[in-house]
Amino acid sequence: MSQRGSEIATPARNDHELVRAFRGLTEYRDQIHMQRASRAATMATDLIADLAQAVAEQPDIVVTDALCERLGALLADDERSPGDVRIDPHHLAEAALVAAEASVVAALTATVEQADAWRGPWRVLTAVTAVLPHPFHDAVDETITRLRALPAGRMLPKVPRGPTVTGQVLWTADRYGSRFAFTAPIMTAEEAVRWYLWDIDACGHEAFTVHSGYYPSSAAALTSWQNGVGPTSSAGTVLAPVDDPGLLADLMPVEAGFMRPGGENVEQFAEYHRSKRLAEVVKRAGPRPEARSDSGLTAATAAVEFAAWLRAHESGQPEPTQDLDKLVEELADSWNLNRIDAVYATCSPHRVALCALHMRNYYLHDYADQLMALLPEWVRWLATRNTSEPELIDRCLPYALGRPHPQLGDDDTKVDYLARIVE
Repeated sequence: MSQRGSEIATPARNDHELVRAFRGLTEYRDQIHMQRASRAATMATDLIADLAQAVAEQPDIVVTDALCERLGALLADDERSPGDVRIDPHHLAEAALVAAEASVVAALTATVEQADAWRGPWRVLTAVTAVLPHPFHDAVDETITRLRALPAGRMLPKVPRGPTVTGQVLWTADRYGSRFAFTAPIMTAEEAVRWYLWDIDACGHEAFTVHSGYYPSSAAALTSWQNGVGPTSSAGTVLAPVDDPGLLADLMPVEAGFMRPGGENVEQFAEYHRSKRLAEVVKRAGPRPEARSDSGLTAATAAVEFAAWLRAHESGQPEPTQDLDKLVEELADSWNLNRIDAVYATCSPHRVALCALHMRNYYLHDYADQLMALLPEWVRWLATRNTSEPELIDRCLPYALGRPHPQLGDDDTKVDYLARIVE
């Protein structure tokens, strides 16, 4: 019998009722989509028009940064809107590209007295194209092609060079091994080289970029990351050239369309698209990931190792009512929901707290209690296996015993996965 709380039988329904329900749902979704598209178009049109006037004479770096900042402010402000009309970053990005094209078209058809009116809108459009990640590349190419096909399109200059990596990509990890910093020197068009930082937390059900942004140097980027991670877990960390392109590819953010964790703050919204676009550039600039060996710890091997360790180290706890091996398999599977085997063996307070939340929310109460009873031993086993410092393990054990994590939010069913956890 399954112990997973999500597996609940549903009663049979009349076929005609089901058809009507699906038809009503489709009509509702179409209506919601139209409302969102209309709101996104209005927001994007105002944004592009304002930027074309406010920063048209500014350097490219100012135009691009202003675009990201204003996109972030709009999205963060709209988070307070009702869920059925709230604008997603993907919606607003699509609308911004359309609005930028329309602004250039209108300027190209202006009167002779306004012959240079296209320059401001064009610079904003090229800033949009420099920020949007992979799913938008075809739409960007089609936009430029349409504009050049216009009678006045021949006066449009070349699209500025996109972002490029100008040196080595550097990285480091915290003492727990599950929080990462990646930083790379990036140049776009004629902008000066700046260092972009990705602060990536691999404790949750995927690798989350909890902070990103430009810094004047790699040292400044590292300092920001260390402050965001905390002095205990970042002690002694230094940047070094990336030597595992496969892990970099697993950790770096990618555009997933309308799928996102939610709860982004204004700074995270501001870098929502740019962080993914620059991640693409970094991955293309580096060596291709090699095939992985099977030497790392996985859920299957961990279950076998932990069960053997558990039987060899009598804990004094009562024997679980469920079969121990089955319990261990479930615990091992719950430990690595992001399926990044390279970080499987890592153990941090944040990761332990997230695992505990998952088990309490996903499994039936009695079964969850039995899994939770094994969690402190799991942490001790990982500590032994990793030869972890006692100081770090002592910070993990309270969360294995059920203490709520103060930085994950007050609602166990709405976890703040994007929190920049200080450990």
